[in-house]
Amino acid sequence: MAKIHPTSVVMEGAQLDDSVEVGPLCYVGPHVKIGAGTKLLSQCHIDGYTTLGKNNTVFPFAVLGQRPQDLSYDPNCVSYLNVGNGNIFREGCAIHVGTEPESATTIGNNGLFMDHAHIAHNCTIGNNVILVHGAGVAGHSEIQDHVILSGLVAIHQFCRVGRFTIVSGVSAFSVDVPPFMVAEGRNGAVRMYNKIGLERAGFSAEAMHAIKNIFKIFYFQGLTQKVALEKIRAELPPLPEVLEFINFCESSKRGVIGAIAGRRK
Repeated sequence: MAKIHPTSVVMEGAQLDDSVEVGPLCYVGPHVKIGAGTKLLSQCHIDGYTTLGKNNTVFPFAVLGQRPQDLSYDPNCVSYLNVGNGNIFREGCAIHVGTEPESATTIGNNGLFMDHAHIAHNCTIGNNVILVHGAGVAGHSEIQDHVILSGLVAIHQFCRVGRFTIVSGVSAFSVDVPPFMVAEGRNGAVRMYNKIGLERAGFSAEAMHAIKNIFKIFYFQGLTQKVALEKIRAELPPLPEVLEFINFCESSKRGVIGAIAGRRK
């Protein structure tokens, strides 16, 4: 049997692995499923049609699986929050179920969601993602693997942030941020490529050189984005990272963030 503190409420119908630990004053709703090794430390709230995988840790006052903050949401709707393995949800973090019937909010593996981070309905969050204090992701957005959203960052609904991207603190974006870059400001600019992060992740020297050239061509040669992508395709080797950048930009529906004003060369 799961280890459940006597002050906690686990509703009939909830499915908890025998190794789950539920600390004091937690609430677990009737449709919740919690996998092996997951710990609810205390005073957290897990509700809705929420599935937590293995070895997640939920800190006090985190709320997972509640109704979305969407005025059109029907409280009789069945929608989901699906969480992978090894995630950490710190104090006051809030993540909601999907807003349309049978839709879902999805969290990958090994994420760190710091205090008061927010992920809205129908978002897709990849693996090894970090949301720092107060970062917020609006509905239907996509945050790809190994992204860092720094403190108080705001990502507009339906936006995408590409792999291995860092968004600097107190930034806000309503357009897409492409992979491998460092972005800042209020729909501001890409300042540089994520050199240190890519090195630490073990990207090859060839890939690093190509990403550096992508950064120079796309952001500092004064080209339109369409022409810059054509030049990247023509001049750089067709490495997976090069094709990923091109495909991300060409598939953007909201547009892609540009360069620092006054520094295009």
